[in-house]
Amino acid sequence: LLAEDRPHPVGSEANAVVRERLVAHLAALGYDVEIQETVACHGWTGTQATCAPVQNLAARLPGQVQGPTVALVAHFDSVGAGPGAADDMAGVAAILEIARAFQVEGPRRNPVVFLLTDGEEVGMMGARAFAAGHPWAQDLGVVLNFEARGTHGASIMFETSDDNAWLVAAYASAVDRPSANSLTYEVYKALPNDSDLTVFKDMGVAGLNFAFIEGVAHYHTPLDSLAYLSPRSVQHQGETVLAVARALADRDLA
Repeated sequence: LLAEDRPHPVGSEANAVVRERLVAHLAALGYDVEIQETVACHGWTGTQATCAPVQNLAARLPGQVQGPTVALVAHFDSVGAGPGAADDMAGVAAILEIARAFQVEGPRRNPVVFLLTDGEEVGMMGARAFAAGHPWAQDLGVVLNFEARGTHGASIMFETSDDNAWLVAAYASAVDRPSANSLTYEVYKALPNDSDLTVFKDMGVAGLNFAFIEGVAHYHTPLDSLAYLSPRSVQHQGETVLAVARALADRDLA
């Protein structure tokens, strides 16, 4: 997916190459891929705003019943400074593998949406566009978001939505070695960072955010590359969210 191992920020030719690979991969797994192409803006002051052209990719696995969906979310754009192997192509790769596993296992109780957003690095533009304009956004029951603030380390559940006792219990019971601490969320709130989950929480959707955070000196630099990305971290993040996704996809989310 990241063969050139180079930056691919939103709107760039390199990002278009990555996007085409993602579409082809999802299609090869048997999914119909929705491409949501639009211009998203935020920070409107009356005289100016930040805008970007985004192309989100979304695929849906129907459930056995109609109702709230489980959405797995990661962004495929990078910053201009580095390839974004961890932030966030590792999350994208994990989602693709979970999509493959769910396809093999067959429909769950609830529908599952696999959402790969564009333009996260310039203000969660893709998530904003999906929330505002895609019909699937109205059916979201819970969002599981993949992030990275480093290139190695254990996958940590570092952020939740409010009224989260049931979500934390689902995470703790589904995962063999859960790692979470309420202090991490308090620290995160003090940082000048948001993720795509912020957009969905603002809609009132429940969610969990996962990331590995060691090797933070590589974050948003040329060293966020394949050479420094830990396969063990990708594996841990993927198997953690797969377990949670299975549990929530078979739960009555209503």
